[in-house]
Amino acid sequence: MKFLASLLIVTLFSFTSITTALPVQADIIINTQPRLIIAQSPTPVTYMTRKSADEIVTQIQEGEFFFRGTLRRTQGNTFIGEDQQVRVMYDLGTSQVVVINKKTGTEYYNYVFSMADEGKL
Repeated sequence: MKFLASLLIVTLFSFTSITTALPVQADIIINTQPRLIIAQSPTPVTYMTRKSADEIVTQIQEGEFFFRGTLRRTQGNTFIGEDQQVRVMYDLGTSQVVVINKKTGTEYYNYVFSMADEGKL
């Protein structure tokens, strides 16, 4: 019985020393609330016309939302354009369009749009 009590005490002290010897890491709190969905449909009306190898003229419209501008190649297949309200990113390789509110960082749209499908290359 005395042996079991000693073993229990040693075990408890061992766990305490192990936890104090482990490195401390701060908990990262991630906001798990869903983002506000602004788009009324998953695919806004999108027009893209290739102006040059490094520029794509773009128009995106959905409800009251409207963007018209030129996307310029930044690197590889990535094209970016912006106005006072939003930043538009287009990946020519994956056909992915992402529209982000510049002030809040909220994503307005994230959808696939292939210029080849529209015949606007």
